[in-house]
Amino acid sequence: MAGMSNEDRPSLLLGRLMAYPSIQKLARAQLHDWPDHVKVLEKSLADDDPAFLARTDALAELVWKLVGEEIELYCADYHWMCIQFMEEQLFFRRNHRYRLQTFAEANAEIYGQISYMRRYVHGILLSQVFWRNHARAIDLFRTRFLPDNRRDYDHLDVGPGHGLFLAYAAGDSNCGSINGWDVSESSIKATEGALSRMGIERPVSLILQDVLQAPPEAERFDSVIISEVLEHLERPDAALGVLYSALRRGGRIFINVPVNSPAPDHIFLWRHPDEITALVEGQGLKIDESYTIPVTGKTMEEAIKQNIDISCVVIAHK
Repeated sequence: MAGMSNEDRPSLLLGRLMAYPSIQKLARAQLHDWPDHVKVLEKSLADDDPAFLARTDALAELVWKLVGEEIELYCADYHWMCIQFMEEQLFFRRNHRYRLQTFAEANAEIYGQISYMRRYVHGILLSQVFWRNHARAIDLFRTRFLPDNRRDYDHLDVGPGHGLFLAYAAGDSNCGSINGWDVSESSIKATEGALSRMGIERPVSLILQDVLQAPPEAERFDSVIISEVLEHLERPDAALGVLYSALRRGGRIFINVPVNSPAPDHIFLWRHPDEITALVEGQGLKIDESYTIPVTGKTMEEAIKQNIDISCVVIAHK
């Protein structure tokens, strides 16, 4: 879209998205709130393969069920969240570390602030469609992880948040039971509400459980996902150790964790994808597949050289 006037860019982008109506509606709403964001959405949405965009459109349809008539509020909160991320990135560039270092700091500054968390959660929801690394991670869970689980598998989602990953597990006829752990009672209630709005009728067991404080769960699950959680912990290795014990032999785990990813509540910093491989293998897990997905608009080479956000997805087994 080089050489194009800024006024023409949104219309051209939306025109290219006509085959994907749910994505198009989200993009249109976001550009109404934040026209300049077209530059990011062009890179994230306009030049990908049609099959992936079709699956992402189905994801966007689920997001619409969660957003409903509050779309303007969600778009404003996404805009606000991106600004918070930009400020954290500036700190990271200057200091070569994340701003917060402990869970206690994150709890006091972020998790304990109700209005802040509401806006943050709203923004993160839209990022599942708008950010290439987030959309790709969900797509890998849907296409590369769930289909290869054993028959009638017992599934655990650690930190289910917006409930999108749970919704895909619930839609899998091969899934036997669906479970979720979360450290926050309010987050559990939010996840329950999200599942209801998405029309999930299957039973989902959501319990208040800190993964770092979990009692021994010897070989209870066949399938586990921990996505965008480990970077919020002071001991991600201990959390994976708990989940290793909770897996049955041959059970599989989907791990999604970012490197060089400054965010308001990220406290554990990895600087290279190789560190994620070492973390997973260090807990005795055997890696089956791994993927590195740089932030929107960057190649892997650029992301590694410039210390820019990379989502690392690992599928492993016990």
